[in-house]
Amino acid sequence: MNIGLRAHDYGKKPLEELFKRISDDGFHEIQLAIPKAIEGVNSLEDVDESLLKDIKLAMEKYDIAIPVFGCYVELGHLDSIERQKHVERFLLGMDFAKYLGARCIGSETTHFSMDSTDEERRIAFEGLVDSVEQIVKKGEEIGLDVAIEPVALHTLNTPELTKELLERIPSERLKIIFDPVNLLTAKNIGEQEKLWNRAFDCFGDKIAALHMKGTRLNETGELEKTNLQDNAANFKRIIDWVKTNKPETTVLREEIKPIEAKIDRAFMAELIK
Repeated sequence: MNIGLRAHDYGKKPLEELFKRISDDGFHEIQLAIPKAIEGVNSLEDVDESLLKDIKLAMEKYDIAIPVFGCYVELGHLDSIERQKHVERFLLGMDFAKYLGARCIGSETTHFSMDSTDEERRIAFEGLVDSVEQIVKKGEEIGLDVAIEPVALHTLNTPELTKELLERIPSERLKIIFDPVNLLTAKNIGEQEKLWNRAFDCFGDKIAALHMKGTRLNETGELEKTNLQDNAANFKRIIDWVKTNKPETTVLREEIKPIEAKIDRAFMAELIK
């Protein structure tokens, strides 16, 4: 297994400064969302050939790979016209991801409140299927994996619905980004073993990357962010499964505090050794 991080957690910085800092902290694999990470870029439409060449040179200089090219769009948007705009943005990002040699391009889906109706969720899911069919078709054409991330508060919110998506679009190019904390809620955090078993059964063989961040229940019984050391998610259980079944997977630290980067990397290295 490899260790990486989400580049924009270092803040939006000049390319050279960003990659040097990441490399100096001991990380050589990143999730890169260009508009979130690189100073002077506010959207994918701002990306040009010159910038892509500069990124590639910086990757070579600092020995950095991109296991995940991040493209944050709403593939399950309830408004079909708006959803298609997000699809087009993702399709554009796929060209950049391919040029940079990213192993996959990834996105979450669309935020939902926990009390959304079943009808709303089903409409959003059907829209998501249409979106993913479009982007996977291009992935097959250009030779690029597409990775979707299930999140408890989003359109794709359970392991079982993720399995349905994979069955509806049976392509080798469709993968899953597994962020265990994003599937946790205050209600299910006490039943993690069942949840992880469901996840591995439903999409374990499709995991393209693993996210790691900290969470725990606070005094009022709600989930709150925390560091890795005080984290309540059972990452050892998850890492042990991934290490055995998908050993080529990169685990990417999310929500890192740059001042604690080296501490976090040591913690992650101990976990995956």
